[in-house]
Amino acid sequence: MNPLLQFGRKFRLVAFAAGCWLAAGAAAFAQAGGAGEKTEGSPPPYVIPYALVILCIGLGLAIVLNSAKRRERAKPEVYGEPK
Repeated sequence: MNPLLQFGRKFRLVAFAAGCWLAAGAAAFAQAGGAGEKTEGSPPPYVIPYALVILCIGLGLAIVLNSAKRRERAKPEVYGEPK
């Protein structure tokens, strides 16, 4: 496969993951006690669970989208007797 095409696919995957991360981060900061208020060193209690959920979603998308790298394509099933 063309290395430029592989790079394009990886770049799109990373860009999509970054977009999802930023979209979820915006929802987290929109809640009360978000980016507007300063805290004393420790992150708010909801940051780590949000990060874990976003990480799991990103890994799931990467696994599903990368599954197309098979050596042999899946063969369609034939139902009934061929005519």
